[in-house]
Amino acid sequence: MQIKLDKNTVSDLEDRKVEKILLHLYDSWCSWTKLDLKEDFEVEDSLEKIEWLDYAFDLFLEKKDKDKFDNSIITKTVNKDHTWKEKVRFIFSNKEVKDRCWCWSSFSFEAKKVKLNLSKLKDLKSNFK
Repeated sequence: MQIKLDKNTVSDLEDRKVEKILLHLYDSWCSWTKLDLKEDFEVEDSLEKIEWLDYAFDLFLEKKDKDKFDNSIITKTVNKDHTWKEKVRFIFSNKEVKDRCWCWSSFSFEAKKVKLNLSKLKDLKSNFK
């Protein structure tokens, strides 16, 4: 298993002398998956420490999601959200990601099918002739 964090994130964590981080996946409001990085957490039985990394901090994953992180690259970005506030987001990349939301921070391990509402599409078409 290999996980790679972007060099700016690693430098920031090491400069701030962060001792441990947790990478975890969660469901986002758009029915996709997102990744978050936590620094303040309790080490529980549901977490696994990844031993083979060459960072100055310990990295933990949820045991149930460990397989999904194999050969992954995690890149931190700072973008403005819909309210124009800057927000930290993490881009999760590996060969198992099959689809992405327009924001690029939401992803899916299966290809999503777009649901079309044909009646709404017809209404839009008639309104914009």
